[in-house]
Amino acid sequence: MIKQAYFIFKDISSEDYLMVNKLPPIIKAAKDIEKLEIEARDGFLTKDKGTYRSTIKPVECTIMDLDNLDFICSWLDGSADVIFSNEPDRIYKATIINQIPLEKIAATFYSLLIQFECQPHKYFADNDIVTLTSPGTIFNAGSVNSKPTIKVYGTGTITLIINGLNIYLTNVSDYVTLDSMLEDAYKGLVYKNTDMDGLFPIFKVGSNTISWDGTVIKLDIQANTRCI
Repeated sequence: MIKQAYFIFKDISSEDYLMVNKLPPIIKAAKDIEKLEIEARDGFLTKDKGTYRSTIKPVECTIMDLDNLDFICSWLDGSADVIFSNEPDRIYKATIINQIPLEKIAATFYSLLIQFECQPHKYFADNDIVTLTSPGTIFNAGSVNSKPTIKVYGTGTITLIINGLNIYLTNVSDYVTLDSMLEDAYKGLVYKNTDMDGLFPIFKVGSNTISWDGTVIKLDIQANTRCI
């Protein structure tokens, strides 16, 4: 038996409120490349900006019960993670910006088109925390570099060494979190950027070496593995 298509947005499954008629195709995000045409030269040159463009992922649905309409309209709004059932092991960072038109197709049924505008990378749903209590390696199984979140438990002055690059931390009390996706260091709700010197860590594809100097109890690491 073929399972009904679905998506999960804001940790809520469409299966509870909508019938999904068509999911978006699986596509690779377009690279951001500028085309340069030069006078008196055949063809064109390209300038690779090293980034990727966002993608629009449309989902065609049917509302089966109009009593849920107000909730559906409030749910399908803003930004959150989205998972599509044709890629159940990948997470997209998505925003719904467009209006969602409703079209009556039967006495009590309405169709609607949801357009998720997704950031170009898709993240592995398996993003478990890996704990290091001694220097070691973290393997990035994605196809591009990832921006990890590292919680450093320790005290005082610490030098974190990732792939040979030093990150200097001062005034550490209990722990400090380095969030490479946000490019912020913090402890709870308190920013600690002024107590950090160096670049936020990046995990290259494959093995990444991690060590440290100073009083460190452990590192809790989320690799935030991703691909295009």
